[in-house]
Amino acid sequence: MTVKRLRLKDSYTHVWWLSKTPNPKADNRKVLLPYGKDMKSLLKSKRYNAGKRPSGHVISETGFLSNHGGAISSNVIDLESAQHVPSALLKYANTAWDAKYRAYCEENKLDLHPARMQTDLVAFFLEFLTDKGNLVLDPFGGSNTTGAVAEAMRRKWIAVEADPKYVEGSVGRFEKVERYQRQER
Repeated sequence: MTVKRLRLKDSYTHVWWLSKTPNPKADNRKVLLPYGKDMKSLLKSKRYNAGKRPSGHVISETGFLSNHGGAISSNVIDLESAQHVPSALLKYANTAWDAKYRAYCEENKLDLHPARMQTDLVAFFLEFLTDKGNLVLDPFGGSNTTGAVAEAMRRKWIAVEADPKYVEGSVGRFEKVERYQRQER
């Protein structure tokens, strides 16, 4: 489709965040980004222009003067101030991240799953939404990236995959499970 000029990127990932309660377990403190230069300067100076904003929101005298250990990632694109529109809000390179899985499938003459999930994307949501020992369900297991990352992050997991050939290939993700370390984004 990209070659035919019908779309901009040749892949995207839907993430379904389901909860059995109206207040799911989540903690954005686990996935904060480092503060930018301006916020670090504001925290150092201890001065902020408090007051009413054009939106009607009122910023208190101390509203932005507490160090909370980092910033919450943006979840919207400001088209008016952006010089260009980013290709993703959670952006991960699609390079050698699944080389071991691909090598395992090649060595064992197994089909590669055509839509493999990025490990860093899975890790972001597992860090944000779960704690060690929690159970993670992936109802569309595919090559079982979610299971491998959950295992590496010391979570229990269940994966469901309709096609046995992809389950067989997913074994390659578990030959040597290394503990996952969150990388700074």
